[in-house]
Amino acid sequence: MNVRKIRNKKIPKAIIFGIAGKKLTNVEKEFFKKTNPLGFILFERNCKNFHQLKELVKDLKNSLSHNYPLIMIDQEGGRVARLKKPHWKKYPPADFFGKKAENNLAHAKKLVFENSRNIAKDLKNLGINVNCAPVLDVKYPFTHSVIGNRAFSNNPDIVSELGKIFCKGLKCMGIIPVLKHIPGHGPSKVDSHKLTPIVEINLKDLIERDFLPFKKLNNQPFAMIAHIIYSKIDSSLACTSQFIIKNIIKKKIRFKGLLISDDINMKALKGSLTSRVINILNSGCNIILHCNGKIKEMRKIQKVIPHIDSVSFKKIVNIKKKFNN
Repeated sequence: MNVRKIRNKKIPKAIIFGIAGKKLTNVEKEFFKKTNPLGFILFERNCKNFHQLKELVKDLKNSLSHNYPLIMIDQEGGRVARLKKPHWKKYPPADFFGKKAENNLAHAKKLVFENSRNIAKDLKNLGINVNCAPVLDVKYPFTHSVIGNRAFSNNPDIVSELGKIFCKGLKCMGIIPVLKHIPGHGPSKVDSHKLTPIVEINLKDLIERDFLPFKKLNNQPFAMIAHIIYSKIDSSLACTSQFIIKNIIKKKIRFKGLLISDDINMKALKGSLTSRVINILNSGCNIILHCNGKIKEMRKIQKVIPHIDSVSFKKIVNIKKKFNN
């Protein structure tokens, strides 16, 4: 890799922004050009039809001064799908495949590969290069419905096998996967969009069950970190816990990729937006995710967001070159 060439490019800031509507406003264009975020995340509010969205993605990329933008979307299948009928195909939720795997794992893996590859084709045709999927959370009888059928199974081995194949299907089409929600959202009984989940399962059981799929897929490029307190490990949210990131995610799970926060506007987090950003980045998380597209909030937090550190940026450059999208 030509390190000198990388240094001569404008290093992006360590944040992914959402945008407000179906096209960029002049205010947004000016702000993104000045701020130079790492990339953007798209929601249903941004997706009208193929031609509109393809043009929007092109404009988003052109608004940045670096050559390695991440254009992200949540296209898991089931109810978490930003691309919807009639313009895009509807895909089944993860547990559709998990149930099939209980009877025939090999057949389920084949179906998952075809499914994720077809999702990847949809994204690639639009110029989107990152899918925030698969969900590697292991289901419990009490798992909150915010996860629900987004989880493949209550069996961590099935979750691992199907998650690995889902990633393979995305990657074969040049789409970068993001594992969710490390180190495991399955044992949460509440919705972190609304409340702070507190998981009281001990470390040994978490290692044997919830951490297992992430450990088996620890060579993937990105993972989204959960807004959850694992009280038997640390009193802080995972996304703000240096201990969890260093000792659990990096040492026990041995995750080698980059960590992206879940949305910083979720109610699981407390304090001002700027304090959330600072606490998350100080914990060792690499990238902030801000989703709602409100320009006033973006202006406020961009002042405390640093540029991507050189080691992480080199990883992103290598990831983008590998997937060539």
